[in-house]
Amino acid sequence: MSPGCRRRSRPEQIENNPAVFILMEPTRPHPPSPRPMWRVFLPYLVIAAVLTLVGVIAFVLLVASLLQTTPVTVVLDGEAAQYETRAATVADVVEDLGIALGSRDLIEPSPDNPVEAGMVLRINRARAISLTVDGLTTALWTPLTNPAEILESANIQVSDLDRIVVDGTRVNVSELSRWSAPVTRLNVRHALPLHINDADGRHTIQTTGETVGEALFEAGIPLYLADGVSIDLNTPVTANLEVEIQRAFQVTISADGTTIETRTQGETIADALADAGIALMGLDYTIPAEDQPLQPDMHVRVVRVKEEVITETEPIPFETVYQADDTLELDQQVVTQEGQAGLQRIITRVRYEDGVEVSRSTDDVAVIRPPIDRIITHGTNVVIRTVETPQGPRSYWRVLRLYATSYHPAALGGDNVTATGRTLQHGIVAADTSVLPFGTEVYIEGYGIGLVADTAPPRMGGMWIDLGYSDEDYQHWAGYVDVYVLTPVTDEASP
Repeated sequence: MSPGCRRRSRPEQIENNPAVFILMEPTRPHPPSPRPMWRVFLPYLVIAAVLTLVGVIAFVLLVASLLQTTPVTVVLDGEAAQYETRAATVADVVEDLGIALGSRDLIEPSPDNPVEAGMVLRINRARAISLTVDGLTTALWTPLTNPAEILESANIQVSDLDRIVVDGTRVNVSELSRWSAPVTRLNVRHALPLHINDADGRHTIQTTGETVGEALFEAGIPLYLADGVSIDLNTPVTANLEVEIQRAFQVTISADGTTIETRTQGETIADALADAGIALMGLDYTIPAEDQPLQPDMHVRVVRVKEEVITETEPIPFETVYQADDTLELDQQVVTQEGQAGLQRIITRVRYEDGVEVSRSTDDVAVIRPPIDRIITHGTNVVIRTVETPQGPRSYWRVLRLYATSYHPAALGGDNVTATGRTLQHGIVAADTSVLPFGTEVYIEGYGIGLVADTAPPRMGGMWIDLGYSDEDYQHWAGYVDVYVLTPVTDEASP
């Protein structure tokens, strides 16, 4: 097929055979046509459209920004609330919320800070708190709630020596910054130097007590009732105040079974007793004596004295009186008058000290009824009689009932010499020479005749006789015997 020709195929062939190509007839060149106008202004139109679109977007963004809100949290006087705001600054937020701020109110962050999402605005309105400093109370307007910040804002310096009371609770300096509740009452009393002149010398204390009494109490300085203080305890404390304490004597007093410790400014023990309310009555006395001067730590004993007067009656024993009668035979006795006891009244004074008897004394003795003596009449008439002895009859003038014992040289450790120098053997007897004088001969049945030539210490009231023996013929005696006193009659014989 020649160039420039276009084969026509049947329509069905074209549709059913994809390999069939459509041959176009060659085109003939045409002369150029004139350029359309819209193509000339098209670039300008595109530029104008772009600028318009940018303006529309900017406007849309501006409108969107004007309609967009920011979440913030506002804490007003401790109560928090969340808000959505279109405000640009903190001041705008406060204004939009209609919150009126005073000149002393506090806002954080500052009013000119821009608003940011999630921002927390804290507004503390100023309120009046009671601030007392060293006894002077003022009403302080402040938005602050913490006591440490309040004191700092008020330019009040405090230390651990000062007394700080927050809403009735005493706190130390380290606790101020940790105080969580809003303060309503704040009391500060600065410590002042107080000079104390006491028994142990002069020393200075730092005190927050309002009066001298409170200062001494806070410092743990005890005052006793009898102590003296140079100034009144209710005197307000001022800086460098001088206080002198006159200590009383400490005295221990034991009285009426009780021991007390007291103090006194007195000079004598009597003053101490008076201060302690202890009275001496009657014969009471003290150890040491009540007029003695007081000494520190002295112990005083009060002795309670009581006297009792006892009246008693006692019998007065009668006496036995012997009267000689030469009409009666020797050694015979007759009671010629019976004795009768008398009666006397005795007044005795008994002294008790602290309930214990310490002495008795007789104040008076009066005879109510005198005694009557017993009178015994004894005979003095000597009658000579005879007694049969192994050596024959012997004359005797008296018979005595004596207790007889016996002795011999061996019982005396071998000593056989009597008090009169005679040799101890049978026939030598010992007796009380006031009853039977030396040289008196006696007869004792069963022993025989004996010569009083020895003696011994008194025994049995003198009514005894000791019968002598040698060692070879010794016999034991122990019992009463009748002793016949042989003539001649001796003047020394006891009636």
